[in-house]
Amino acid sequence: MSETIVALLTLGVLILFHELGHFLAGKKLGVYIHEFSIGFGPRLLSRASGETQFCLRMIPLGGFVRFAGEEGEKEDENSHIPRERLLYSLSPGKRSAILFAGPLMNLLVAALAFFLVFSFVGFGRPTTEFGEVVPGYPAHESGILPGDRVVRVEDVPVAQWEDMVRVIQSRAGVPTELTVERDGQELTFTVVPVESDGVGIIGVRSGVEFVRLGIFEGLKEGIKETFYVSAMWITGIVQMIVGKVAPEVTGPLGISQLLGEAARHGLGSLLYLAGAISANLALINLLPIPALDGSRLLFTGIEAVRGKPIDPEKESFVHLVGFFLLMIVFLVVTYKDIMRLIQ
Repeated sequence: MSETIVALLTLGVLILFHELGHFLAGKKLGVYIHEFSIGFGPRLLSRASGETQFCLRMIPLGGFVRFAGEEGEKEDENSHIPRERLLYSLSPGKRSAILFAGPLMNLLVAALAFFLVFSFVGFGRPTTEFGEVVPGYPAHESGILPGDRVVRVEDVPVAQWEDMVRVIQSRAGVPTELTVERDGQELTFTVVPVESDGVGIIGVRSGVEFVRLGIFEGLKEGIKETFYVSAMWITGIVQMIVGKVAPEVTGPLGISQLLGEAARHGLGSLLYLAGAISANLALINLLPIPALDGSRLLFTGIEAVRGKPIDPEKESFVHLVGFFLLMIVFLVVTYKDIMRLIQ
């Protein structure tokens, strides 16, 4: 039960920061904001602060910031608001900045989560020592033992585990000299990597050391990890589109289960997964799907190119249809998540 609460709170925080990005950008540009809401459906909690109503709603599937003038000039509740504070009065560039601020905030949250893992919680980093040598594979057959530290592969010095992996993966079926250090002595073995999924392997796993990075190095690595996770997500989407991998979508229920499992493994696992989900949330919202930020950015871009706004009622209808389609997808994905849980 506690893991479920942690998972829901984590998702809520990621949604909160996404909407906070839109909210802060809108405030900075002087837009009047009617409501800042987490969730959809009936209100559970509501509190007014200044001109904005802050709400918590029943269905925790997202959130929204309701700007004055986002539906165009026909909103009666905006009659008392100065025109320069209405969203539609802003230039396309400023409206795009408000729309992009939500995904940008999620990317910043992802970088922060990774930074906390790298610099404060700590993480396991591969060493150049063999932690496991799998029986029946080339390394075991050649006489390599757990605890051996790899020094060179062919003529390539090995400073990091990845240095060896790169060479081995490119030499499937090719005899390869591997120099290791054992009890202070260097020993050389010849292994012939076997092919697995198109790359060479020799049947070893690295040892792991638990480390914490310095503040500045952790910050740099947090930013790099955000780019890496984002690139992996984009690569996965492209591979699904071209049919290289089977489509696999996880909804809020499945994500909550993953977060709960991560929470059981400790704070580091939870923070890392939260960072990855936050980065993915940013990219998903940038897709040109109606009702998402990416679609609204597309409409704003079209307006900038054609030099006049698109009919707000038509745009709102497109986003409304998109929202209902997303709800249908959500129900289908949730059903599949439930089936996976009970099987």
